[in-house]
Amino acid sequence: MKSGLTVLADHSQDIIDALNNLVRKDVLVGIPSDKAARDDGAEINNAVLGYIQSYGGTIRIPEHVVTLNRQINADGTFANNGRFVQAKAANFSTDHVVASYTVTLPPRPFLDIGIANARAQITEKMRQAAAAAFEGNEAAANRYLESAGVIASNAAKLVIQSGNQLTPLAPSTLAARRARGRNGIKPLYDKGILLRSITYVVRNKNASS
Repeated sequence: MKSGLTVLADHSQDIIDALNNLVRKDVLVGIPSDKAARDDGAEINNAVLGYIQSYGGTIRIPEHVVTLNRQINADGTFANNGRFVQAKAANFSTDHVVASYTVTLPPRPFLDIGIANARAQITEKMRQAAAAAFEGNEAAANRYLESAGVIASNAAKLVIQSGNQLTPLAPSTLAARRARGRNGIKPLYDKGILLRSITYVVRNKNASS
């Protein structure tokens, strides 16, 4: 007796292939090797700095030259009680050699906090990726994985940009910033070099680092 079921098209292999490809992929958020380099003379790159900032540790600041910028009045006296200003506002600058020193940093896990903040959105994108793979739509599954990476990396950046979920800067660090004419008080955000290095990659689990 006939079952009454007619198979119009068999997509089972597409589904199997899409699911297999999905489980072989990772969405990695952080600082990849092509974003690790710095151009400010630091002895460690962004990836190492990001790790130390996340888990805490001691880093060495090499000897370097600092330019101090101030304003001088027409009568030759310092304006603003001699307080440092940004270079664009200065009419008097001096260079000073700062000897090397070490800094011990407390943990500021910006990646973990960011991903935790966006967990619901990230989970939904991963669910959509699995659903697309179950339908045999590998291209859509990959797009959802990419979306998950964008959400996670942006959430980590937002932690740095807001600064209110991280251990505050020490008074000595704030003083050093002011000496360079920078008045920002947000941890991990001075010149924005670390912030700009944060991104994501979607890759096969067996891909080399």
